[in-house]
Amino acid sequence: MEIKSGNGFYIGDICYVLSNDDYYRFWGKQKRFAEGAFEVPRKGYAFAVGFTAYGDGVYADEEGREYPVDAGVIGIVPLELVGKEDGLKCGTVIMMRGIAALDCEEGVFDFCLPDGSTVHIDTRE
Repeated sequence: MEIKSGNGFYIGDICYVLSNDDYYRFWGKQKRFAEGAFEVPRKGYAFAVGFTAYGDGVYADEEGREYPVDAGVIGIVPLELVGKEDGLKCGTVIMMRGIAALDCEEGVFDFCLPDGSTVHIDTRE
């Protein structure tokens, strides 16, 4: 799942940063809260999301950064789609433009950032 941004990215539970319209009406009602990458209509940007292994909780990446989860998901959102800026503190903000990718399988998240660096979150632990 590739996600583009001209500003940067947020990694974490997407419920904290997407607007209510994008979260509930678009992703919830239209996409049935499914895993995957979804382009938001009329905005020209997409976000990607996957399910954690055990739902809500606090998960850490390989660097020890913590990610609180209240919706059972972790994803990547371009900063252009952030509707709730106060939610940015609930994840990691990557100030880097370009294309990022998410590979998520069975609660293991691997984010590849535009510069080739990675963020790994294993929610099975």
